[in-house]
Amino acid sequence: MLNTQHLITFKALVETGSFTKTAKQLGLTQPAVSQHIQKLEREMGEPLLIRHGRTTDMTPAGEVLLQHIKELEACYEGFMESWHGYLERKSNGIVTAIKSA
Repeated sequence: MLNTQHLITFKALVETGSFTKTAKQLGLTQPAVSQHIQKLEREMGEPLLIRHGRTTDMTPAGEVLLQHIKELEACYEGFMESWHGYLERKSNGIVTAIKSA
């Protein structure tokens, strides 16, 4: 399973375009950001970024990963919305069991 912190680091790096800015934003050191990306690339078996000194561009594999990270975030947000709705119904005594088909 992919490390969620590494995915968060990758997305932040793509958004900031800088290892230093990403480190500052996430409260990490620059070497930690580099290590997260290296581990993620090793785990994926593909380079995700092209490094140009202090800036980066995504490879096609990086673009695919970023799209899936965004989909995972949307899925998580949908789940949290459902969960909060469940908790609200529960506190109002309106919870019903969902039967599997």
